[in-house]
Amino acid sequence: MNRANGSAYATELSCQQQRLWEVECVVRGSALLHTGIALRLDGMLDEKRLSHAVAAVFQRHELLNTGFHADGERLTLGPATHHEPRVLHRPDLRADRAGHLAEVRRAAAAAHAEVFPLAGEALARAHLTLLGDGSGVLLLTFHRLVMDLFSLHQVVTDLQEAYRIGPDEPLPPADRYTALLATREHRRSADREFWRTELSGFPTPWIGERRPQPGWLPDGAELRVPLDAALSGLIQANARAARCTPTVYVTAAAARRVLERSGAADLVLGTMSANRMNSDAVGPLAQAVLVRVGPSAPHGDQGVLAQVRRGLREGIAHQGVEFEDIVDLLTDGMGVARDDLAPLSVSVTADSWQGSVAGLAFTLFDLDDDRGEGEVEEEDEGAAGPVVRPSQLDLEFNLSGARPQLVLTYDRRCFGAPWCERFAADLLTDLATARG
Repeated sequence: MNRANGSAYATELSCQQQRLWEVECVVRGSALLHTGIALRLDGMLDEKRLSHAVAAVFQRHELLNTGFHADGERLTLGPATHHEPRVLHRPDLRADRAGHLAEVRRAAAAAHAEVFPLAGEALARAHLTLLGDGSGVLLLTFHRLVMDLFSLHQVVTDLQEAYRIGPDEPLPPADRYTALLATREHRRSADREFWRTELSGFPTPWIGERRPQPGWLPDGAELRVPLDAALSGLIQANARAARCTPTVYVTAAAARRVLERSGAADLVLGTMSANRMNSDAVGPLAQAVLVRVGPSAPHGDQGVLAQVRRGLREGIAHQGVEFEDIVDLLTDGMGVARDDLAPLSVSVTADSWQGSVAGLAFTLFDLDDDRGEGEVEEEDEGAAGPVVRPSQLDLEFNLSGARPQLVLTYDRRCFGAPWCERFAADLLTDLATARG
């Protein structure tokens, strides 16, 4: 317990944080494990009120109120030394709008890339850019040791509430991250038995491309495909007709295409779930719910959609075992080589972090370079792309916002660019023709 303000802080790392720390030791000095969000603040911004709201949210959550101190490859936890947001800069408003936005993006990118020194401070930062018209851009940057995508949503929600109620009323206490992990640990053995049974007899798949070399950081690449705005409504309508959610519908369509193109008899498919039904704790809580699909899967050959629908429901009930533990079950207990695994990760997202509180609207602020409508980002085969695990295909469907798109992240040493382009085109055709 932090005696200075009564807030709880963590004293030991979870298993997932320990793995993240191992990666951090490999990539120290880079922002590879940073995550965050930029929020455009439209309205008459009260800078002091916003500063209090940021501090209140950071203090509310156990990991955001924890100081991380590195001594070589050893990491110790304790009370945080500071939680002070600061003004990033006040840009010269005499510049034209394009130059002004470019300046904001450069400053935000530099702030996001600033490495956490790991000298006892919290792994959370806030930078505010004041735009001169009463609005601003708030950049929140976190290390993945304390934050995942679902937690980021919780932080934005908390920030809206803290700004709305102001400094005179405190936020309610949040669930403790360590307490939630302890609850999961209690049911861990039963969950491991479920996955051991679910994955029994798993064959070694063949994905039809060059095998990746083993290692933590294979060459990643990314393919972005703009989506027709009408596709979102079509997917939702087709999902309702199939009596499932859009996530299940897209997941099944992607799994079926991977099975066809890979030649694999089975596929271990992972889709992220945070198990937020009973907790608002912040931290790297998202886990991969694995669904096994294919002709020899435990649920039989009654169709991929039915297998995914049932598998997700059963898998969500057994989240105490995390992705790496399930991989260990396959590689250590069933004789499958790690580099022969071909997991497919699928997520369907919507830009929902928007609200109006006390005259201030928190909306996503695009930090990407401006591109013309319909342009696709060119892939540079020589450039370092997103980091992915060997043999992994990661699909993200953003079905809302100004530029709906499919983002496909892959290991270039395993899946070639032509393979991924054909796969993306076939998948979008399936979704557009109700062949999910």
